[in-house]
Order: sequence, then C-alpha cells, then structure tokens
Amino acid sequence: MRQEHSGHDPHSGHGGHSAPMLFSDVNLDPEVAGRGLSEHIAAQGTRAEELRAAAAGMPSVFDKANADDLLVTAEQTRPDQSEFGDENAAAYRNAVLKLVEDGTYREIVLIHADMSHNMHGSMGPVGVLRFLAWHRRYLMAFDEALKEADRALRPAAATPVSIPYWRWVDPFPAWLADFLPARHPQTGDPLPARKLAPPSSKPTAADILTIIEGFEQQLPGQDVDGYTRFTWGLEGNGRRPDGSRLPAHNQVHAWVGGIMNNTMFSPADPVFWLLHAEVDRLWHLWQLRHPDLHPALTGADRIMDPWPESYDDVSSIGALGYDYASVEP
Repeated sequence: MRQEHSGHDPHSGHGGHSAPMLFSDVNLDPEVAGRGLSEHIAAQGTRAEELRAAAAGMPSVFDKANADDLLVTAEQTRPDQSEFGDENAAAYRNAVLKLVEDGTYREIVLIHADMSHNMHGSMGPVGVLRFLAWHRRYLMAFDEALKEADRALRPAAATPVSIPYWRWVDPFPAWLADFLPARHPQTGDPLPARKLAPPSSKPTAADILTIIEGFEQQLPGQDVDGYTRFTWGLEGNGRRPDGSRLPAHNQVHAWVGGIMNNTMFSPADPVFWLLHAEVDRLWHLWQLRHPDLHPALTGADRIMDPWPESYDDVSSIGALGYDYASVEP
C-alpha cells in the first residue's frame, strides 16, 4: 500500500486526547463542536485537498466520472450476518475463540483502548474526521487475524471466513447470543452481560436514509463540508429533521450495552466487528454517491496509526480488495 510520511511521530500530532468512557455519555454540543470543526477545516482544508490530489496509485478512484471504480471486483465479499449460514457462523466463533486463546484478540482490543489514536468525535475535530478511515483500517487488522485463524482451523475451506455486517434495523445476531469468550483486557474479569435494550435506541430505516441522504442537514449554520456533516451523523452526533437525536453508531453501542458501551474496550465483544462493518458499509454507500468528498486531514492526522497507511490508502474498499453483499441502505 502507498504510504504518506509526515516526518513526525504519529501520536505527536493528535495524541493526549481523552474521551468519555461510555458511548451513552457522549453528547456533543453541535454549536461548540461545529465551531471547532469549522476552524479546523479553514486551517487544514486546502492542504488536505492538495494532499489528496497529489496521492499516487489511485488518482481517479474518487472522480465523479469514474465512481464505478469503487465497484471493482473484490477478493472477498462481506456478507449480511442474517444470511451468514450455520457453517460461517461456527467458523467465525471458532476463529474468535482461537484468537482469544492465543492472546491475539486481547492485543487487537488494546489497539482500540489506546485513545491517543484519536478516532472518535468525542475527542475533538480531528477525531470526528478520523473516525471512519481509522475504523476501516482497524476492521482490516481484525479481518486479517480472523482469516489466519480460520485457515489454521479449516485448511480445506474454499474461502476463509470474513466479517459480516449487521444492519442495525435487524435484531441482534442470534448466532452471537451469549457468545462473549474474551475477558476484560485490563482486569481479566468476565465481560458484563449485554443489555440489548433502551435507553439509546437503534436506528430505524428512515434514520438510515437520513444519515445517507439527509446528511446536509447536520450541523446547521456551521461552515463545514459535506464529509464532516456525514460522519457527524453516522457516528451518532446528528439530529433527525424533528430535532430529536438521530441514532447511529454511538447509540447502537449503547443499546447493545455491556462492554460494547465502553469507548475503549468495546471490541472485546465479538459483535463490535459486525457493528463497525455496517458503519464501513454505510460509508461506502455514501462514497458511491459523493466520491469527491473527503476529510480535512493533514500531516500525522492523515496517518491511520498505529499502521503506516494514510487516509488515501484506505479510502476505497475496492482498492483494498473487498466489497459488501448489498449496496442498498
């Protein structure tokens, strides 16, 4: 993959940030956050566009005229979890169990527990803008480990298991019910039970359409770009047309409850990956509609640490070798 080197320690440009410990506690003021985002974009937006234009390797992927490039043949398709099938469900669970037993799963969870990566909107403007790309790269790290474990367990399988996505309008994946094999990565204690109930509600089908098609209504009155308005809503900071909270990523974390409501250690729950595959899928659907909109990230903020890839390296799932079974909301 192409790398963009800033010449700085990745943590030096955006480290030292803290965030609420619970997703249910995240309640960003759109006026205050919007002003911070506006100031950041004014300072970084032009340079971010220059970096995007200069990026080598995928120069035309996001050109409007070439939006179909985002639908290139992928090496593997991430399926809908509701159509996963018993064999794949068992393969996923067994691969996770292997990763838990050999310690790899804990190591992957601890990457997310390091808040210096600045990958949530509750951390400030840069966290808002890194949220989608950072978690796409994080999903890739887990998917690679999952496939390696599955190959060891099922060497004769034609295709290794992949992360499925969970449409938030659907019920909780039944094949993951009561499956919490990891322990808390800090304390070693068993994970708390899931809640699977309000407060905090899952999105409706209408909410999903608002996230994708009504994104311009987010952060009203603020001088921010379309990408910022979209990721603001998808992360769970947005508002419905009636002014009520627009449930999305944050609210689904809180609805699941248990360790999933913890901003640092939520990946300890294996459903984390399905929830974030849906985040990634919805971003991809939006990218197909708006291929020219990108985050105002420069320097170290543009690098998806702890990995060396830049935003440009992970901006297209087609270039990354995977796609999703459905491109419908």
